[in-house]
Amino acid sequence: AGDLYKVAAGMGNVLEQVMLPEYPVLGRIKEIMREAGALNAMMSGSGPTVFGIFDSRGKAKAAAARLKRQTPVKQAYVTNVHNVRRK
Repeated sequence: AGDLYKVAAGMGNVLEQVMLPEYPVLGRIKEIMREAGALNAMMSGSGPTVFGIFDSRGKAKAAAARLKRQTPVKQAYVTNVHNVRRK
């Protein structure tokens, strides 16, 4: 239905239950993204990537900068959703 907020609310990855206790930095990355305005954040697959969904590019850029300052993250990218109809 094109509802970004519903998509974010429905995100989940059951492998996080195992990985987050083993690698607390993953939880910290998710926390920073949410504090910076992510609607939600989640590990991608088995955890080589953590991504957040934001409702503004500015919030996403601020989160990427904060991740680089406050975590051992070496790469943080702000991307667009493919095939989004822009108004």
